[in-house]
Amino acid sequence: MLCTATLFEELTRSDNLVERDFTDLSDSLDQDLAFVIKQGELLLTDNRILDTGLSATHKIGQGEPVWFVETMSKRPKELQFKNIGETTLFQVEGRKIRHQVDQAGFLSKEILRYSLARVYERTENRRNFSFEDQLYLAKDEIDRVYYKQGDIIFDWGDTSDAIYFIIDGKVSVRTIRDNSFAVLGSTDSFGEYSLITNKARTLRATAETDCQLFRMNADWVLGHLSKEHPLVRLTLHQTLSMLSIRNQMRLIKSNDGVYEDRSETV
Repeated sequence: MLCTATLFEELTRSDNLVERDFTDLSDSLDQDLAFVIKQGELLLTDNRILDTGLSATHKIGQGEPVWFVETMSKRPKELQFKNIGETTLFQVEGRKIRHQVDQAGFLSKEILRYSLARVYERTENRRNFSFEDQLYLAKDEIDRVYYKQGDIIFDWGDTSDAIYFIIDGKVSVRTIRDNSFAVLGSTDSFGEYSLITNKARTLRATAETDCQLFRMNADWVLGHLSKEHPLVRLTLHQTLSMLSIRNQMRLIKSNDGVYEDRSETV
């Protein structure tokens, strides 16, 4: 799992970080900068998701990253933050984040690639043949598994012990009310958030058709991620967290869930 406290400790040992006040955030909107909370707490506010007049909020604390997703992807910084704990920050240059991601292993790059696509709701299919080649090269280290239509791949409350890559077929990811949340197809991956953050499954994955999957177990996944620079792992954490928050907002709008920091990300 990616533990923010451990990542924070590793990052402060590996980089000469510049300390900034919370008030400096508003001055950095157009700068190529991200931040890590040194101490205190922030309340993240997103007014773009709900159309009920209410804002989505989420509390983050020491060691958690701010604007890593936007800085890495060079997107506008649209989220707002309120200081609720006398917060100070460490500054991280965007070019350093992107450099470390460019140097990362194939698994980290792929998780970031498709997670960013989902954060920004890009639906076009852009296969990553390089990633697929790497998976096939590692076929002796990961399991190829088969499911019949209607089989449950994992269920609500299950221990998170693997990430799945769809070789062939379709998988339906379903809410606690057994409504369809998403239907995934060939070359899609799923199950990464709860594994990487060590949380139980809160969505059900069911074989929509007969399907063939690569099953990447926890030891294999975390072994690869453990080799990455702390900035890469912080970026993974931030990207998956943002995707989780957006998924939770979708569940609120469909009346299929509540806003909690334990949602499965697909």
